Amino acid sequence: MWKFSMVYLWNKFKALRNYLAYQIFAYFALMIVLVLSLALALPKFDARIFNPIEDKELHFFNQESQNTQLEYNLDEIFNRNLKVTTLHGFNVILFDQDTNTVVGVDKKHLNALRAFIFRANNPLEPLQRRFGIIEIHGPFLVSTGSQNYYQYFIDQVDPQMEVFNAIFDSPILILLILFAIFTPLLIGLSLRIAKPVKALRLSADAVATGNLTIDEKLETEGISELRQVGKSFNRMILSLQKLTSYQQRLLSDISHELKTPLTRMQLAVSLIRRRNGESNELTRIENEIQKLDTMIHDLLSLSRQQVNLHLRREIFPINKIWEDIFADAKFELEQHNLDFLVSLRVLHPERFYINGNVATLSSAVENVVRNAKKYATSCIKVIIYIEKNDLVIIIDDDGTGVPDDQYEEIFRPFYRVAEDRARQTGGTGLGLAIVYNAIQQHKGIVGAEKSPLGGLRIKIQLPLWLE
Repeated sequence: MWKFSMVYLWNKFKALRNYLAYQIFAYFALMIVLVLSLALALPKFDARIFNPIEDKELHFFNQESQNTQLEYNLDEIFNRNLKVTTLHGFNVILFDQDTNTVVGVDKKHLNALRAFIFRANNPLEPLQRRFGIIEIHGPFLVSTGSQNYYQYFIDQVDPQMEVFNAIFDSPILILLILFAIFTPLLIGLSLRIAKPVKALRLSADAVATGNLTIDEKLETEGISELRQVGKSFNRMILSLQKLTSYQQRLLSDISHELKTPLTRMQLAVSLIRRRNGESNELTRIENEIQKLDTMIHDLLSLSRQQVNLHLRREIFPINKIWEDIFADAKFELEQHNLDFLVSLRVLHPERFYINGNVATLSSAVENVVRNAKKYATSCIKVIIYIEKNDLVIIIDDDGTGVPDDQYEEIFRPFYRVAEDRARQTGGTGLGLAIVYNAIQQHKGIVGAEKSPLGGLRIKIQLPLWLE
């Protein structure tokens, strides 16, 4: 039973470690403990503070005290104020506690020794401290039979580096050092928390741009709370994939169901014309059938555009948008005695990229060119350039243009500037709506304004791929 309880608690603890609240608490608790430990321990490394003598050194100095007691006449040394050095190079200092007399010290070290004696005055707890180039150890009790002395040892040492002195003397510098030490830990904690959040954000951005790809790492990496969000996010993507697939099948079925009766109607009109000859009524019916067929085709194109955008996305060079359609457009417009001018103001366009569906964007630009062809009288001009982080494509024609108050309306489905104009061009009012939908799906902007050539200007702005 006890073993089972321990296993249960251990499993609970392992599960707890993946939670954000636990990780933040654990990291900050660890850092607080480490900061306090270092703040308390750092001063211990300052050789200028009083420190107890370690056991090994204490044994050595006790042995050295016994040697001086046996080898030298300490009373004579004290009375004559002699300077004595041991075989190991230590200066022997004698201090009479009754008379407060110090013997055997250089005058330049007397003040340091007095300061040391004031603090280190118990032979049961000898101390050591560094003063510049000397280090003092003591006191050790020695006796001559008639007199007891406190004995101190002075040794010549290398002075502690000034940089360490400056650090130990400045609390601000110590805090800065501690901050520099623990900053990587804070950065590590931040990255550990931010990494799965960034992955989730990138996945959300990808879905927003139409990329319905499931990222399994969202469910297996990072803290527990974000894993749960990742699972829900992937389930949402799966639902969108099913919905998109259903929409594609529905479009295919609608296309088939609508095309079939239209084909039969066209066949019936042909049979009636063969039997009864040509008539205005048959021509009117045939024109309406053709208009309905074009309208259905445009509607299906508009719907397929959204489906294909989600299913077929890639990162491609911007020149792929126009390199094929401009060549075809130039040839076609020449047959209608129209000039087609392209001003490409982008150096090395193959070095700039867009994330999206190249066929959809090419179709959008082609639709604008074809729309301009319907109304242009002699010339169509295209200008392409980069503005900040956007690709800008401008298409001008020298036609009759559009009234100023209808620049936004022309992008609405089925909107026509004039009914007689639509009859002349055979338009369904869906061409620019398809363009607007394609650009909007790529997080771009499309607008209309008066062209310097006198007709209509369509301006397309598409964000470049920067990541």
